[in-house]
Amino acid sequence: MALFNEVFKKASIYEMLFFNIKSVLEHPTLNDLKINNPALYERWKYISKNKFNCEIIDGSDEKSLADAFDTHQIVRVYEEKAIYYPEFSKIVVITYAELYAENGQLKRHFQKIANENEIVVIETFIDLLHQLSIDGINSSPNYFPMFCGHNIINYDIPLLIKRYLLYRDKFETSKELPFILKNCLNAKPWESVVIDTVNVWKFNGNDYTPLMLIADYMGLKKSVDLIPLPELSKYYWKNVGEKPTETLDYLALQSATQTNLVIQLMNELRRL
Repeated sequence: MALFNEVFKKASIYEMLFFNIKSVLEHPTLNDLKINNPALYERWKYISKNKFNCEIIDGSDEKSLADAFDTHQIVRVYEEKAIYYPEFSKIVVITYAELYAENGQLKRHFQKIANENEIVVIETFIDLLHQLSIDGINSSPNYFPMFCGHNIINYDIPLLIKRYLLYRDKFETSKELPFILKNCLNAKPWESVVIDTVNVWKFNGNDYTPLMLIADYMGLKKSVDLIPLPELSKYYWKNVGEKPTETLDYLALQSATQTNLVIQLMNELRRL
């Protein structure tokens, strides 16, 4: 019941840190993965065979690999499924927002972090979480904002932590995981430190509902339709070489749109 105590509480929306992470494949093709990280390529072969029932036949290049399988096999499986594994992805955009009231109106303070260099994106956001952790520890009583987003328990938070672990020795500031992240991992079932709208929208049911379906059902406002991560990754790698700023701006728009849809949904639910 703790989850819905926070969802239905009118003021709790001002205590939330809304955020979304957009990632792309670290290596855009299976052949790139094979060339640049043979060890992870071998791990993907294992995953493909055991989870996606792909028969792996090595070729000298991607074309021979593609020719060796049916269209639904290894090359397509990599392009469509590997993006959901943090070990094969890289973070390029994080958007986050805090809310405040002004003249009786709900206002949003949006920020975006976008960079081709994943280390820059992660370190910038981790620094923010460190500052929030310090502020929360020094407050009396201790106070930490609740994370809020769509599918952040299963995707965004694990992705952030796993990618952080890969680079933390390269950070100029603290190399420890921010307390606010540790706190959400250690939270008791009755403690609401993460509000995931995937779970909220279930209303104790079992079905997973995509955010776009919720948005269209509820008539939420959006500037663009959200596109699936595999398609977003393809867009990134197709365009980032020739127009990096425009490409990152589009991914940031996708991320900000998702964050804003979650804000609108939570605003609707707190009126119940």
